[in-house]
Amino acid sequence: MGTAGKLERAPGVRAMKPRQIREAASRLFLANGYGAVSMDAIAREAGVSKATIYAHFADKAELFAALVTEECARQWPDIGLLEAEPGDLRETLLALGTVYAELLVSPKVVQTYRMVVAEAPRFPELGRAFYEGGPGLICGKLAAYLARAAAQGKLTLGDARLAAQQFLALLRCEYHLRAVIDLAPAPTPAEIARVAAAATDMFLRAYGR
Repeated sequence: MGTAGKLERAPGVRAMKPRQIREAASRLFLANGYGAVSMDAIAREAGVSKATIYAHFADKAELFAALVTEECARQWPDIGLLEAEPGDLRETLLALGTVYAELLVSPKVVQTYRMVVAEAPRFPELGRAFYEGGPGLICGKLAAYLARAAAQGKLTLGDARLAAQQFLALLRCEYHLRAVIDLAPAPTPAEIARVAAAATDMFLRAYGR
């Protein structure tokens, strides 16, 4: 077996392949759009065979979903707070709200959002992958967290999923729209903090006990 063959079969090299594929796909999707990018193009960009891509991802939609989930986890590491038992609700919601508001105006997320909105009517799997890997995932985790808080008597909720949607909607505000349509200037950290604090306080006035 030659050196190249040994390297290809090494555990470290095999572990690098999915990341290599995701990075290549991300560059191509953002540059050209979802519909214009083929699996062949991703294979060329990543420097792997198409068979290697299919060994890790069932299809292009699954690959895109992996990108969204990875970006969400990278941009929002504090989502792990939602897995814990509810403590200080204001502190947790304020922290999560701040990061979510920042996420909504981050350049890469905005660019991805524009692409999805433009191409989802022609590629329904794109919209589904984006929703399930990003907004839907976040909303589901927040709803479960709020339901646990309600079970502890900290909130009065009728529908935890609806309450989660309402909290996240409060954070979208004008800054997200301005970012999507490329209106300067971008919000400052102080403005993001103000949005998160207002959303948190309004939510707790509505549902807090």
